[in-house]
Amino acid sequence: MKSHFLPGLLLTALLYSCAGSKPGRVSNANQPVEVDIDLVNVTADRVRVTVRPPAQTGEVANYQFPKIIPGTYAIADYGRYVRDIQAFDRKGKPLRVTRTDSNTVAISPGKKLARISYLVSDTFDTEEESDPFAEKSKTIFSPAGTDIDAGKHFLLNMAGFVGYFSGQTETPYRIAVSHPETLYGTTALVDSDNDNRKDVYTLPRYPDVIDNPVMYAAPDTSAFKVDGMEVLLGIYSRRGNVHASALRPDLEKMMRAQKKFLGKINDTPKYAVLTYISSGAADDAKGIGALEHNASTTAVFREPMKSKDLIHVISHEFFHTIAPLKVHSKEIHYFDFNAPKMSRHLWFYEGVTEYFSNLFQVNQDLIEADAFYDLMAKKMEQSQAFSDSLSFTEMSSNILDPKLKSQYPNVYEKGALIAMCLDIVIREQTNGERGLLWLMGELSKQFGPEKPFDDAELIPVITRIAGSAAGAFLEKHVVQGEPIPYENFLAKVGLKKQIVPFAEPIVFLREEVIYIKPDASRTHVLANVADNKNAFYNNLGIQDDDVLLEFNGIPVDPKNLMSVVYLGYDLDEDSPVTVKVNRNGQDMELKGTVKLNYKDGDGFRFGDDSKRKLNEAWLKN
Repeated sequence: MKSHFLPGLLLTALLYSCAGSKPGRVSNANQPVEVDIDLVNVTADRVRVTVRPPAQTGEVANYQFPKIIPGTYAIADYGRYVRDIQAFDRKGKPLRVTRTDSNTVAISPGKKLARISYLVSDTFDTEEESDPFAEKSKTIFSPAGTDIDAGKHFLLNMAGFVGYFSGQTETPYRIAVSHPETLYGTTALVDSDNDNRKDVYTLPRYPDVIDNPVMYAAPDTSAFKVDGMEVLLGIYSRRGNVHASALRPDLEKMMRAQKKFLGKINDTPKYAVLTYISSGAADDAKGIGALEHNASTTAVFREPMKSKDLIHVISHEFFHTIAPLKVHSKEIHYFDFNAPKMSRHLWFYEGVTEYFSNLFQVNQDLIEADAFYDLMAKKMEQSQAFSDSLSFTEMSSNILDPKLKSQYPNVYEKGALIAMCLDIVIREQTNGERGLLWLMGELSKQFGPEKPFDDAELIPVITRIAGSAAGAFLEKHVVQGEPIPYENFLAKVGLKKQIVPFAEPIVFLREEVIYIKPDASRTHVLANVADNKNAFYNNLGIQDDDVLLEFNGIPVDPKNLMSVVYLGYDLDEDSPVTVKVNRNGQDMELKGTVKLNYKDGDGFRFGDDSKRKLNEAWLKN
């Protein structure tokens, strides 16, 4: 999972163990669970789902929706969006239905169960304005959520629509989706039905159901092949301002670079990118980021959305095709959707992935070395907002504990830095010939998608493959949690600490000065020229009390100041910009280029020529 919240990502956690009495089993394990999802006859933003299970043998059949799904590390309770649950025998006679908790339905007598029917509401409609991963928030992170907009758009993260029978997650599924003929399904799945109004997907087990989202929308797709891998990009923009054709060139360039970087490690035959562009309105998706799957990614962005936003997120998610797809623990492979046991190796799944998403860019000449050093330096700075002496393995295995949820964002900061230092250790021990990518290839050979490892064996296996220095580093800084002296590790590859300028991330904020304000009636957003130090305002000629109307064609929403702040987030120096304002009753367009403010901070630059060979091996091999 990759999140881009402002201000940041926090976890919601409430571990609850679901248990049912005398759960049923199937009499024929080869018979699939047949599911019909009706996207045509939608009423009040609710979708009818019908489930026909194989014959059950127990007195009670427990049908469950996930409390949590892999990759989110947060409680979702998808069952709370399900209503009007009914069960019937073969003659259509109603059976007894008891809701034992928000995610579990007990049906009796289970032996007679022939059909279940229920209505599903979407999660986008109930998202709160606050961070959905805050302690008391009940909001599901948008990329893991569902959207129902009749005739226009459906995001089917299957956890919100399809459940499983207790003890039967290895049972195959056949899912038939009836949809308007005008809508196209973007997914990594293969449709086995030729009907333009119905798609049929066959999956070997319930975890594969959860692992394969589908997005239905009017066709706005682009497909290309990269070294035998088919890539499918599907876009739904609520305002219609973003299209696949505009995003494809940069996406293809990035995917080609990633495939070249990974080499033979990646053998994914098809990869789908399901992209939803939120308008930023009060009733639209608010959780900006992405959720990885083995062969696809669901991503949610907000206008204004640029190709670099897609690149930044997908570059992370695509590297999950290594970990956890090829290398993962039994906790992930045999994931318990209602009483999960979490793996102790988030540093490995998320940290290595995040590190590679930065390293490949300098490796493939997409960015300069100094830019890569700055990315790592910012992670060092941001990691200091979290506990620097916490055992990462302890934090990972207990990530659903409310006391530790605030530490989760550090998997993208310190987790990536752990991976960086491990890479440097391996390079130093092998005179630059091998690195972390080599290690991942060796681990992929030893394990693989169908051969999970025991959680306790990962570090010993890494030690055996990569050497005692690698194992000692992980034991000291990951298991024991001793703070990492980054400066010492970077010195091994010739970097020296020095002061460098970093761009301020939001043009409306500078050193705690806020450059926007509401008017007295709170019906307009005004420019607040508190001083003459805002380079963005100075370059465009924005004056105090200018009414901000549009930002690059996007209306400014006075009811949502956070959405206004987002308009000025992560802009590129010297990129074109147009701001429409009203000054003294007259509308005018201020056109120019983006100029950013910079603030000095601790960074690194190459400065030891004796380490040049090792530095080049680290960045380029």
